[in-house]
Amino acid sequence: MANPRSRSDAVPRIGFWGRWRRNSNRNSGGDPAQKQDSRERFHRRASWVLGSFLILVIVAVLAAGYKDKFWDPPRAEAGNVRGVSFSMGDLVQRIRVVQGITGTADLTTLPFEYLQSLLHAEILRQEVESLNINVDDEFIEQAARVQHYPRAQPGQTSDPGQLDREYRNNLQIYLARTGLSEQEYRGILEETLQRQALYFQLGADIPEKVEQVEVEWIRLELNGPITAPEVIARLETESFAEVAQTAAVSAGYADRAGYVGWVPPGAFREIGDLLFGNQKKDQKPLDVGATSRPLFTEDGIYIVHKLSGLELRELTNVMRARMNNLMLEDWQREKLRQGTSEGWAKMTFNSDLYQWVADQIAVSAPRSGSGGIGNQPAQR
Repeated sequence: MANPRSRSDAVPRIGFWGRWRRNSNRNSGGDPAQKQDSRERFHRRASWVLGSFLILVIVAVLAAGYKDKFWDPPRAEAGNVRGVSFSMGDLVQRIRVVQGITGTADLTTLPFEYLQSLLHAEILRQEVESLNINVDDEFIEQAARVQHYPRAQPGQTSDPGQLDREYRNNLQIYLARTGLSEQEYRGILEETLQRQALYFQLGADIPEKVEQVEVEWIRLELNGPITAPEVIARLETESFAEVAQTAAVSAGYADRAGYVGWVPPGAFREIGDLLFGNQKKDQKPLDVGATSRPLFTEDGIYIVHKLSGLELRELTNVMRARMNNLMLEDWQREKLRQGTSEGWAKMTFNSDLYQWVADQIAVSAPRSGSGGIGNQPAQR
């Protein structure tokens, strides 16, 4: 019968730290070449891991930069009308149409104006049925032909087939210059025709005769070379017409001598209180024969000479068109205000997106003769 072993005869158990020290002692007493090789393998593996990590970081940074600069901006929403969305890419495309036609684009105002025009056009497109406005494909084709169909010279015989071919060629040249597809171009024509239809529909409410006053004025640029005090000083010794001929910068409503003619209420709103008075503001109208002090407006500086009091007269074509345009702008502005307040229309535009738009337009801008770009953000 075997005798049981005593505790002193039992094999001692070695814990984790004991095994680690034993292995360390064995390795420390090993071959130096083997230890050197082991360290080199460790360093190579560590270098590979670190290098792979750095490459992944660089790729991630580049991908994030590409996404932020090239992928996201053209897809970012610029505006939305009842679920119909416009991207920054759409906005750039519209501005490039202007750039392709005129060779330049005013980036101080054009991005904001064209974003608003996109929203105005979509709001009207969704309202045309209720407004009884119908623009079909035949109207669109006629509008395209008005712009691009060749005109035969008087007395010249022309082949209709040849004229049609020239029309198609002119249209393709235009599309290549603007970068539009034919479908996109016809969509823009449809928007234009719808806006024209609304313009005439609103203009039908303008009466034939309204009370008007006869005026002349001198308009100066806000930052022009001639100042308002200089003009006022000259009017003390020179006639209004003489000063206007050498100092005024017309906006299209006054002739070289400053004569505007008969002006109805509401045609020039920033000047209206001066011409017609404003009971709510307790402001009296300018006296007949009097010359106003300089009136600073967004459009310029006006020095007004009132030639007559109110008279019932027929509207001139110029004033009728002026009032009609203001009615259209009012309709668009009110619809957009209503949409933003009710939440079914919105615009998204910030400084970063504006800079991206400006950069894209600068890339496609024609080069000027001096080597500069044809449109700059601050160019007016």
